[in-house]
Amino acid sequence: MSRINHSVCRWCYDAIPLEELCAAAKGMGISSVELVMPEDMPVLEKHGLTCAMVSFPTSTTPDGTVVGRIEKAFNRIEHHDTLIRIYEPHMRAAAAAGLKNVIVFSGNREGLSDEEGLFNCASGLRRLLPLAEELGLTLVMELLNSKVDHPDYQCDHSAWGVK
Repeated sequence: MSRINHSVCRWCYDAIPLEELCAAAKGMGISSVELVMPEDMPVLEKHGLTCAMVSFPTSTTPDGTVVGRIEKAFNRIEHHDTLIRIYEPHMRAAAAAGLKNVIVFSGNREGLSDEEGLFNCASGLRRLLPLAEELGLTLVMELLNSKVDHPDYQCDHSAWGVK
């Protein structure tokens, strides 16, 4: 048994049914499949796999904007009510499945200053913290490279993410 635990992200293999992905992953010595939904855990557990990072919920706001994904998330106050509404049951399902880490995103800048985006993210996430603490969950803000493959993403450097 390796001292290094390898994992794969579910979205990279969306074309492969989860059952097949889990069987193949286990056969290769991979121990975890990341960014699955809480309801996928029985399939992972059947194959002796874990999930270190739960995927994200999405929903459409009254104006038709899909929020929760990388591009539209916590840096916009107008998305907060929808995000809170979808994250609360998602977090409860994650905790019920024995999971510990739930991914969240800043969203793209779209002209928003780093300071305002940071303030908005903190304001929105602060609303979820009591539930996260109650459930023993950690909300993990994804830091992505806006220079290469996620243009305009707000949380694109460590200094911003650490603040």
